Amino acid sequence: MDKEPFDIKKFLFGKISRRITFLFFLVGIVAPAIGIYYFYSISTSFLSEGSEIFYDQLTLLQSAAVLIIVLIAIDAAIIGLAVSRSISKPIIALHKATQEIEKGNFDVRTDISTNDEIEQLSHAFDKTTMALSQMDEERRQIDKAKSEFLSITSHELRTPITPMKAQLQMLDNGYFGRLTDKQQESVEIILRNAERLDKIIEDFLEVSRIEAARLNFSFRKTDLKETINETIGFLEGFAKEKNIKLVTDINDLPIIKVDPDRVSQVLRNLTHNAIKFSKNNSKIEVNAVAKNDHILFSVKDYGVGMTSEDQLRVFEPFYQIEGHLDREHGGTGLGLAICRGIVESQKGKIWVESTVDRGSTFYFTVPLNPVEEMEPIKVLFSSKTEIENKIKQEFAETLGPMGLVEFDDLKNKHAMRRKDILEYIDALQELSILNDTKADKFKRNIGKIFGSEPIKEEHPTLYEGFDEETLKR
Repeated sequence: MDKEPFDIKKFLFGKISRRITFLFFLVGIVAPAIGIYYFYSISTSFLSEGSEIFYDQLTLLQSAAVLIIVLIAIDAAIIGLAVSRSISKPIIALHKATQEIEKGNFDVRTDISTNDEIEQLSHAFDKTTMALSQMDEERRQIDKAKSEFLSITSHELRTPITPMKAQLQMLDNGYFGRLTDKQQESVEIILRNAERLDKIIEDFLEVSRIEAARLNFSFRKTDLKETINETIGFLEGFAKEKNIKLVTDINDLPIIKVDPDRVSQVLRNLTHNAIKFSKNNSKIEVNAVAKNDHILFSVKDYGVGMTSEDQLRVFEPFYQIEGHLDREHGGTGLGLAICRGIVESQKGKIWVESTVDRGSTFYFTVPLNPVEEMEPIKVLFSSKTEIENKIKQEFAETLGPMGLVEFDDLKNKHAMRRKDILEYIDALQELSILNDTKADKFKRNIGKIFGSEPIKEEHPTLYEGFDEETLKR
């Protein structure tokens, strides 16, 4: 689009320009002219009486000078304040409106009536917010239709699956007569895949409930220490297949109102994954500790670990950790996405910290007070690069154009973990490229993007009960 040519007439005679010109004319020309006139009059009166200036006349001259200067200053201040407020007030209103849009409130309107260029800008702004509001409403309708379609389709798919599994189980058990070895093997393969398909459909149903804010929770007073022990005990048989030792370190946890089945579901999924990706004869550590308003869980393994790319995308549906996906134990690829939906439905956080060939630690929080009214959580069709784009945006906002270059450099070096970025910010702080205030804000914003807890230096009591190696990672 071609830029509009500069119009000096429009610039000089615009309404805002006229206000500033009027202020300049009044304060810069009229007021000093009045002052000079009075000084001239007084000087003339002195000269008319002779060249001698008496003490009382000198005092009168000084008082008049001070009075004139004070009057000029008051006059300039009042008029300047009036003109300044007439310009700054609508600009402040526009700024507040942009902050509301940043929060997702597209119904905000500026309603500015200054009869000048700012009012024209206000009208353009309101038209833009109206368009954004319509787009947001359309997006909500699409998301709702998508969730309903997913839910209905999943229910319809389960209808033929159930009798099909029943018939296959009857065949497998010889209800219709003895099968040959090859027939038996084929039926078992079909039955395993039918059960896997049923699990995928069930996971899709779970996802549709999460996205529609209809996830079922049964809250009751629970001792989560017992829930953790039961869950870990259930998985010990699976861990023994690889001679992996499950170690728990659970402090005294308060009795809270929570859904123990949902907590067990998340913990079971994380521990099950830790077993799959752990080496034989290793161990897995499960910790839980009460904090100010939540309980912090962690599941630490010493397995294959993850790259920074894997850490950014591990909670995405169907994402596979390249080179390490264990097909032997099956899985739908929705487990971690569902865990994220469950945790975030309760206003909790879930994240991972990992190092390749050293292992991974998954964290999640459970609030001490349950969230009865849940909000929809986007799970299935979330952007694959959402976190990366947020990090890139934060670099650009904090460092300007240089931030985009630095972001690309870190990405090319595969240094996109939370730890890597925080170390990079520390380096900028040491070089005085960022002052302490900006560096701390940068760190907090990066922590929010990763969904992780505040850094240890800011909240030292938050990490009590965890070993130093885990904290360093």
